[in-house]
Amino acid sequence: MGRRRNDDEISVAELLRETGATPRSLGDAPGTAAVREEDTGDGYRERLEQRAREAAAHQQRAGRRIRWISALGGAVVVVGSLVLIAVTSESSPGRQATAAESLAPATTPRSTTPKPTPTPIPTVLRQTASATSTTPAAPPPAPASTPVQEALCTVRYSVTDQWDTGFTAGVAVTNRGRQTLSPWTLTWTFTAGQRVTHSWNGDFAQSGGRVTMDAVSYNVDLAPGGTVEIGFNGAFDHGNPAPTGFTLNGSRCGAG
Repeated sequence: MGRRRNDDEISVAELLRETGATPRSLGDAPGTAAVREEDTGDGYRERLEQRAREAAAHQQRAGRRIRWISALGGAVVVVGSLVLIAVTSESSPGRQATAAESLAPATTPRSTTPKPTPTPIPTVLRQTASATSTTPAAPPPAPASTPVQEALCTVRYSVTDQWDTGFTAGVAVTNRGRQTLSPWTLTWTFTAGQRVTHSWNGDFAQSGGRVTMDAVSYNVDLAPGGTVEIGFNGAFDHGNPAPTGFTLNGSRCGAG
């Protein structure tokens, strides 16, 4: 407001100018009031557009709320309807059975009249007597005799020394076959519990009364007609008879 006078007196014109009021007479209509400057121009248009936008946004929010509430209500109605249908269906099995029976296709009842039994036709079997032969069956042929296998080796066994509980013996074995034996293995059997304790010209092994004598590196080949001489020391408890069952590489040997 402008600066007042010292006596605080102000005229009506100054008061109207300071307050922005428009003077009118008592008989004028309310709609004939003069338009103020702030109600016109670009600023007033912008205020109107801002209010219109705010009103539109408010309406959009209200519309979204209404649509969400409607969708939720529809879903609740659908779920409730499904639950009601399920409860109704489970509580009335008789109706379902009736409906199923009504939909079942019609079938023709089977005839209960028994079918006639066919008359059996007798079958005549002809039997012919076969002559029984009185000729005795021929005896089976006698098995062919197994040929005696020819000895492919000969053995000379000799005790060269003997004392109370032991002895020394020698074995000379000759290859009578047509092939060279390489390597060769000689075996025999003690019948009184004798035991080999040491050997030369052969490596021995014994299991019970059975003795195995293998070739060594310097006499591994035994040609046809060839002879190898083996020596060993042994022990005995109840006599010292000569061993039996000599074989050379699995073939029996005769006395030399």
